[in-house]
Amino acid sequence: MHPEEVIALVRERPWAGEPWARELVETLPDRLDAVLARWDLTVVRAFTEGAEQPVLEVRGRSSGAAVLKLGGHGSDHAQQVRVLRAADGRGYVRVLDHCEEHEATLLELLEAPLHATAHGAEDEMGVLADLLPVTWELPLTVGLPLGSTGKADSLLALVEGAPAALADRHRGTLEAARDLALDLAGSPSPRQVVLHGDPHPGNVLGRGGEHVFIDPDGIVGEPEYDAGVVLRDHQQMIEERERHEPGVGRRRLAELTERLARRLELDADRVAAWALLERVTTGIHLHALGWRDEGEAWLRTASLLLR
Repeated sequence: MHPEEVIALVRERPWAGEPWARELVETLPDRLDAVLARWDLTVVRAFTEGAEQPVLEVRGRSSGAAVLKLGGHGSDHAQQVRVLRAADGRGYVRVLDHCEEHEATLLELLEAPLHATAHGAEDEMGVLADLLPVTWELPLTVGLPLGSTGKADSLLALVEGAPAALADRHRGTLEAARDLALDLAGSPSPRQVVLHGDPHPGNVLGRGGEHVFIDPDGIVGEPEYDAGVVLRDHQQMIEERERHEPGVGRRRLAELTERLARRLELDADRVAAWALLERVTTGIHLHALGWRDEGEAWLRTASLLLR
């Protein structure tokens, strides 16, 4: 795969024409050329499943098969590297090398993501429930401190900053999400860990006979938040069951929430609150990135759960 093909993929992203992405898109050709030359890499293929810029499978004379990740899309790339290096392969992908100048990281090549190999929501949840406590063992000094209400405050800002047209169309849902954010911020949990921050099945990949996380946010917060993200998805399951019989999808999600909270010894009500708040703010975020149909799907499911 030629570097020009990678650049074309980035330019085709829905967000590529946004003002905030201008510098990222304009500097990408030089950054990519510099990194490929630095590590003597050849691009094999691009992984385009995520909403951000593609992650690349590469081959290097020294590294062999590996993955190249470039920062600059809003995530704290340096903090990701800090967490991954502290974990040293325990629960997380291993770092092979890092270039601070070009915000690029060379990672071990892993196997298929969990969502491609798991047999349904319960199977995914079981793997995540085993993996999260391992990652929570990192010392708090590795995490990025946001304060006890930091995550709730940041999600509240997303809800309150939603475009007027989106806020009008989903007024009840956004108002409910705002109330949840205020409640969570007003009663912070005393237990704090280094969170993954986005532990969904697409961020869990196979490594031999185990699974490990990629792409940590590495912020300090309550573990109920990570558990909430685990339960944030399942739109298809919820909507199909609600179409068959109203209330069935909601009850099924409540069962999964209780089961996960009990297994991880967490507060089920807080887990449920974080899950719904994350479902709403993910919809808002996807809208901002130009993935409007996907954003509507998230908000539609959140509305179903609030009935």
